[in-house]
Parts: sequence; structure tokens; C-alpha cells
Amino acid sequence: MDTRLAIAIGLILYVVLTTAVSFFMLTRVRKPADYLVAGRGLPFWVLAGTITGTCIGTGVIIGGSGLAYQHGWAGCAYPIGLGIGTLITGLCFAGMRKYQFMTLAEEMACYFDGNRVVAEFSSISLFISQVFWLAVQIIGGAAVLGAVTGLQPKMCVVLAGFAKAIISIPGGLKAVVYTDVLQTVILFCGFGFLVHSALQESGGLDGLRQSTPPEYFSFLGAASYGTWSIISLILVMISNPLADPARRLTMYSAHSEASAKWSMVLSGLLVMAFSVVIGITGMYAYRMNPHLPVANQALPWLVMHSLPTWLAALVVVAMVSGMSSAANGTAASASTFFVRHIFPLLTGRYPQNPVRTARWLLVFMFLFSTTLALFTSDIVSFVVKFLPLTMSGLGVCLLFGRFWPRATSQGALAALATTPLVALGVMKFWDNPTLPAMLAGALALVVVSLLTPPKKFSIAQVAERMAIERQSIEGTSLH
Repeated sequence: MDTRLAIAIGLILYVVLTTAVSFFMLTRVRKPADYLVAGRGLPFWVLAGTITGTCIGTGVIIGGSGLAYQHGWAGCAYPIGLGIGTLITGLCFAGMRKYQFMTLAEEMACYFDGNRVVAEFSSISLFISQVFWLAVQIIGGAAVLGAVTGLQPKMCVVLAGFAKAIISIPGGLKAVVYTDVLQTVILFCGFGFLVHSALQESGGLDGLRQSTPPEYFSFLGAASYGTWSIISLILVMISNPLADPARRLTMYSAHSEASAKWSMVLSGLLVMAFSVVIGITGMYAYRMNPHLPVANQALPWLVMHSLPTWLAALVVVAMVSGMSSAANGTAASASTFFVRHIFPLLTGRYPQNPVRTARWLLVFMFLFSTTLALFTSDIVSFVVKFLPLTMSGLGVCLLFGRFWPRATSQGALAALATTPLVALGVMKFWDNPTLPAMLAGALALVVVSLLTPPKKFSIAQVAERMAIERQSIEGTSLH
């Protein structure tokens, strides 16, 4: 059978199966909380599956394998950083599940007396970040689809956006998490077979070492990529899960704090283990063709030119599964943010039918993100360079708000103002401004907090007030 035909059949079966799961979960949505936060009853195994799948998206699959193609074990830095960040988030923040937050912006506000400016800045910036991240995931999926099918780029973008939309829209978060579990199983199976084949063909790790530059097998590829570059990349990746609204939404949807905590710890360990897969995949692609013009095409090239037909189809479905998990989690988080924060900010009230509003928002969001992916080639660089300007400040505020009782809303605002200014200044001289920006933001938060009066309310008091506010969008029956 022709490889492209096998891939097409595999992708069609994948879309049909995941869509069937999504529409089945649609029948289990009985009230808005089921759609927006999965009824806050997700078991441990579902949480672990969806969090793991959400972590292993375009950046890990395409970016990580491309970096491994160029610098060997350095490609492991992507998933290692994300895994450590996920583990830390579970250990440090899973206890916040007891307050039954609906969004990360609610948690942020509770650390700072429910300050409206902090809350609205958080909700708007986080919502916008989700819209653009969705466009990035669509672009990543379309790039893979184009490389392995030969379809026109714009057609691939449309297909990628449509496939992700029909999984995310019908059943909301409850559908997303269960399809993510299925996608995570496919992801690990596909790449498991790929690694087995790669090691068998290469003569094991020793054979792979002999066919790649010596520095590729240095510790985390530091001799090839640079020690500071590895450290910086890992630290930046660690900071990503700390302020990721999609992972927080999943954590809030757990049926207990213990499930939230240990599912994130397990997910972090699984993602770190997956780093070995990424490293081997990238170096195997280098062994097969050391002259690719674009490193990020290493995995698609490998699929089309070096793998048996059945394995090529399975790996492509696995790649799409990982990217879809990340995209679906992003979409679910954005719909919850819109209903909880953006809609009332624009209209002065909560929607009368939250689920209908969330679905229409997702329709618009997928159309917008897909259009953005169709007509711009710079969205990825925009997201990578400029969205961290706001995310860095939010990360600083979350850490200090959680662990330093003396942090104040004025200090949080100082951090939110300082981090983008420092990042913009540093960006002129350094490609990675996140760490200096976070350090500057932390200093600003500490100094201003010490110069301003302490907080007046506890987290529990603000959380209780928020729970009363959102009663109308959680408990209304749909039947």
C-alpha cells in the first residue's frame, strides 16, 4: 500500500474515532459545570492522560525532534522542562483545587484581595494567549499534514482546524479530556514503535552514537548546543506550566486535591521520560539524512522516507494526537475563560445559557485561529517572543501570591508592569528575555509589597465571594 494512502486512512480513522468519543460525551453534559469544568469529578487516570497529552504538543514533537536533529540529546530539554514544570505545579498548586476555582484568573485574584485590575489583566491576557496558541497548534498540525500528504498548505490548515474543532466543541472539557486520554495512548504507542524500529535499525544506542557527531551524546547535548542555552531552555519550559490556564483548568476539574496533585506528578514524570523518545527520534533522522535544510522537518522527512508503511501511518496519527491534545485543552480553557470573565466584562452580566455561549465562542475562535494560520507566517515567532512578556509577570505573581503572604496587589501590578518593559529591553541583546524579566518582576513585587499595606482578605474569603458570583453559570440544569 502507498504510504500516503495508509496515512490518509489512519488519519480518517483517527478523526472518526475521536469525534465519536466527543459526541458520546456530549450526552453526558447535563449542566454548565459539566461542559466548563467537567463537573469537577475527573478521576486520576483521566487527569494523568489528558495532562500528559496536553504537554506533548507541537513544541515537543516538532521543535524537540528538530533540536535533537541539530544537537543530539539537547532535544530532551523541551519535554524535561515541561515535565519538571508540570510536576512542580502539581506539588505546589494542586491544593488550590479545594477552592473550586473555574479559571487561573480567579486563583490569581484570590492571592491579591480580589483586586479587579489584577483579575481583569490576568483574564484578558490569558484569554488572548489561548487564541494565539490555538493558531500555533493548527499551524503545527497543518505543517505535519502537508509534509506527509502533499496537500496544499492552505488546505492542510483548514483540515487541521476543522478536525480539532469537531473534537472540542460538542462536549466541552468533558469531551476533551476523554479524547485526550485516547490520543495519549495513540501517541505513546506510535512513538514507542518508532523508537524500537530506530534502535533496531541503528544497532542500539551505540550504533546511533557512531553515526552522529560526538558532542550529540554529551550530557543533554550541552557540548553541541551550549550549557547556558540548555539551562535557559529548561528554565523557560519549567515556567510554562506554572501559568498555563489549560493545565490549571484540568487540575480544578479533579474530583479531589489528591487526584489533582498526583496526576500532575505522574504526568510530569511521563513527559520527562518521553524526552528520551524525542532525543532518539531526532538523532535517528540525522543518521538517515544529515543534510536536511530545515531541522524541524526531521520527523516528517523520517516518516515519508525511512519508515515502513504501517509505521509511517501510526507515527503520523501519533504526532497529530499529541498536537490535538494540546489544541483541545487550549480551546476548552478559552471557552471557560470567555464565559467566566470576558462575556461579563463586555456585557456586565453572565450569559443566560453558558454552554451555548461557550460553543459559539469556540466556533468563532476556531474560525479566527484558522484564518490567522492561513494568512500569516509570523504567528509562531510572535507567540514565542511576545506572549511570554505577559506570561512572565503572571508566573511571578502566582509564585509569590501562593508562597509569600506579604505579597500585595500593588506589588503584583508592579511586577506585571515591570516584566514586559525589561523583556523588551533585553530582547534587543538576547533571544531569551524571560529569565531577566522574571527576576526584575520579582524584585519589583517584593519592594512595592513591602512599601504598601498588607492584604485585607484571605484566599478562602475571596474564593467564597467568587463562588457566589458564578453560581448562575455552574448549577443550572440543561434539561
